Amino acid sequence: MKYLRLLFLPFFLISAYGPANAANPAEAKTIGRVIREMPELSSFLQLLEKTGIGSTLSEDTRASYTVFAPTDSAFKKLPKGTVDTLLDPRNDDRLEEVFGFHVKEVSEAPIFIEKYSLLRMTTRQFVSVDYKNKKIGDAQFTGEIIPCANGVIYLIDKVLTPTTDDLFQRLQKDGRFTIFTKAITASRQGKLFQNMHGLYTAFAPTDEAFGKLPKKVLDSLFQPENDERLEDIIKHHITGSVFAYGKSSGDRVSLGVANVTPFSAFGQQLNYKIEGDHATIDGAKITQTDIPCANGIIHVIDSVILPAEKSLLQLISDEKRFSTLTRLLEETGLDLPLASSRTVYTIFAPINEAWEKEPYKSIIKKRGSSRAEALYGILARHVIVGKHVSENPNPYNKLRTIHGAPIYLTTDKGESKISGIPIIDSDSEAFNGLVNAIGSVIHDPMELPESDITTIDAILFVQKSLKEGSDLYDVGEYESSWRSYNRNGYEFLSKYGQFLSSSQKSKLVSVIVDDQPVAQLANEAWKSRNVFKDTLRALEQREDRIVDSYLMQLPQESRFGR
Repeated sequence: MKYLRLLFLPFFLISAYGPANAANPAEAKTIGRVIREMPELSSFLQLLEKTGIGSTLSEDTRASYTVFAPTDSAFKKLPKGTVDTLLDPRNDDRLEEVFGFHVKEVSEAPIFIEKYSLLRMTTRQFVSVDYKNKKIGDAQFTGEIIPCANGVIYLIDKVLTPTTDDLFQRLQKDGRFTIFTKAITASRQGKLFQNMHGLYTAFAPTDEAFGKLPKKVLDSLFQPENDERLEDIIKHHITGSVFAYGKSSGDRVSLGVANVTPFSAFGQQLNYKIEGDHATIDGAKITQTDIPCANGIIHVIDSVILPAEKSLLQLISDEKRFSTLTRLLEETGLDLPLASSRTVYTIFAPINEAWEKEPYKSIIKKRGSSRAEALYGILARHVIVGKHVSENPNPYNKLRTIHGAPIYLTTDKGESKISGIPIIDSDSEAFNGLVNAIGSVIHDPMELPESDITTIDAILFVQKSLKEGSDLYDVGEYESSWRSYNRNGYEFLSKYGQFLSSSQKSKLVSVIVDDQPVAQLANEAWKSRNVFKDTLRALEQREDRIVDSYLMQLPQESRFGR
């Protein structure tokens, strides 16, 4: 996988693009000094010498930076007098903003930049990047990449202009969101979209998206009696953090990445899925992504996303296929938290046919207190605190039921299962959680407490994983082999990660973090196999130390067989 590649970068690449502390910093070829030596960057140099960060780029070799430097020909494309205006002392703040929008903290080699779709600059603002097509914002990369003692310089053919538009202003100016901006204003939620003290993600439905709603429904949203409902809907289209569609530099997160679950300002989960060649959020197709604004980003969607109004119990009760489950929940008292609790749950809901199978059919027919206790224990292993999306890209997720027992949510080749049971319908949303329909009752987890899991268990698991992956590889099933290692890697870390050191864990993570291999599948499968073999050796060494320690505590006669 591509992340594995990064661990083995050639030394020259690291030294060329990373910070290099010269013995004499005054003689170091810093970014500032290199810019001074390049005639084609004379205009950019004028800006550098007037900014606070200019001296840092010239003198500081303790930190590293990436600078996207417009050439003189790029400045000639600007309206006449732009540079003079920026250099006017009265415009120092704007100068710092414009120059800082060309600088990113941390030196980024091309191999790193090419994985990003957004870069966060020193101004805190984002700029879109597509390095494979040599684009950053509306500029093109030109010329050679220039390594420096404290970072790297990329030449570009246009001056990057940081937007001053907040989310609301950007939506207003676009022209595709007149109904959405009207709704934001009517709901008095403009402050959410205009707040410059945070960074946000807006999922913006176009006018055509609102046109999909029945006219009566659309008109009703703007009636005074529906003010609260409109407010809820608008809040459901914005999150309190930046969720990039692609990979983003810095401390931001990306949609579709394991354990990334956006929650709207309304408080409900926004369910992200990959469906064929496109992505959806709460069922709405994302048609345009990662539009930078001064206080976040915008994703364009083709439908209005509506927050859930029903409770978990209502969702279950409304469907005939869950009638047995509904009755059992009521009998055991589990219906109460699922009806109105502020706690959020995920329930894996067996359909009626599942309860007709033994031993559950007999348990249901019993009478007395033992029956109620048994039913509660069975139902409890179907309820999880929190929202767990079945389409989570992690192939293996260990969950804890409200009883504390482990159950496992797995995804393989697009099929999601809970403890081996296929999920029929996934992630029906209530205001207090999610419902996933399943065709069987989850069996009693017969797993030992984690404290009783031994190194031997871990060794046996790795041996089994190696055999499975090797057998598939030997018959030419390279993708299946890689996916087997990928899936088993997640499971191993969940069950036995405690037996590995941090560095050993990192090696194993490196072969499972990526959704798709970037090199030949055969090579990726072979890399995974080698990491599993290293893991096995580490576990065997650990077990040997444990045995040796035990033997040394025995009397000498036993220890030496005398």
